[in-house]
Amino acid sequence: MTTPSDPTSRKRLHGILGALFLGALLLGAGPGIFLINDYAAAGGMILGMPALYTWAVGWCAVEAVIVLIAYLKVWRHES
Repeated sequence: MTTPSDPTSRKRLHGILGALFLGALLLGAGPGIFLINDYAAAGGMILGMPALYTWAVGWCAVEAVIVLIAYLKVWRHES
């Protein structure tokens, strides 16, 4: 994989990934829980797992992917 060599494109990607990460933080363990709470209280299951657990794990996976992309594309030093 190649890193963006243009500093403005790296800065733009940094901003996009930061905004996505903050959104994932809010939807994962913050107010986003209220979006699925009624379904989970009714005994809802997603992929055979409790809905709240699946919701939280899914957003943690999104956060991990964002960190991986940032590591590979933004946080690399050019050599």
